[in-house]
Amino acid sequence: MTNKTTRAAGLRTTTLGDLLDRQFPPRAVLLSPWLRSAESALLWAPTGVGKTMLVNTLALAVAGGGKVAGWEAETPRKVLLVDGEMHIEDLKERLEMLKDTVEGIDMEAARRNLVVLSRQDQQADTRFPNLADEEGQDAIMARVRETQAELVILDNFSTLAEVADENEAAAMNPILSFLMRFKQANVACILVHHAGKAGNDYRGSSKLATTFEVIMGLKRLDGHNVTDGAAFELAWTKYRGKPTAATRDAEMHLGADGTGRTVWSTRATASSEMKAVVEAVRSCRHKTQAAIGEALRLSPVEVTRHKNKATASGEITKREWNECLRAGRDETEEQNSDF
Repeated sequence: MTNKTTRAAGLRTTTLGDLLDRQFPPRAVLLSPWLRSAESALLWAPTGVGKTMLVNTLALAVAGGGKVAGWEAETPRKVLLVDGEMHIEDLKERLEMLKDTVEGIDMEAARRNLVVLSRQDQQADTRFPNLADEEGQDAIMARVRETQAELVILDNFSTLAEVADENEAAAMNPILSFLMRFKQANVACILVHHAGKAGNDYRGSSKLATTFEVIMGLKRLDGHNVTDGAAFELAWTKYRGKPTAATRDAEMHLGADGTGRTVWSTRATASSEMKAVVEAVRSCRHKTQAAIGEALRLSPVEVTRHKNKATASGEITKREWNECLRAGRDETEEQNSDF
């Protein structure tokens, strides 16, 4: 009997009745609000934008607990960082620098919980796992079990997976199967990938996107020089959860604050602010534009500017805008009449 036959014989089915009666434990939130156990995220960017800086920060945040860029890891958890490119000494220097960017991090926990599997830290004759073949996948899964990792970060696709043609849909099948193994093991995964030539999407076949709950793109900022440090526009190109302020497109910069401490700073992009204004209007909870500005921390001028852009682009009509504000006033008056 072959391996594949043995595996097929172990397939499990369930009746609707058993499924409805089954009690599932709450899924752990590794990084609120966008990453839970058994979920996977794709993070893509052009070379030199800062994707490794960001994922290394996320590794520290989850391993040590803490906050970064509006995201929070409440509980320190085991993390396996698989790096296929960086020199191990450079990786050490980056992690040392980035640990201070995580607010509230428990460094003792991070030192225990973050495990690094680096290609550059191996002997010259050691064969590093290839994510595109079963042997390499088994090697990674063995490390997951060994370290009890709840999050695996794979940095990056091109250096970890030997694929003949990234643009061929069939070439993605082994990678998708591997990502599904993480889900079955209740392990979260972040896969780092390069952008295509245009820099507007990830490189290769669109089939790669099918298994991810989250896809984030890091795009170059106009006028920003790579030598000035990591800076990019973070675009949420796929997100299955409920949108919040922490999952809106934003500009992110890594640099020193007024005290000289290295921090990640974020600010909403004009497009994400406009969407937030439109969402606030459509909620019909606000009776004036001033109230919307107060809720979103925008000046009256900024609200008006976003209104003009939204109506000009067809995001919302002037009639809908006015009707929603009127509904907000009516609701307020109705609530006041109850007292």
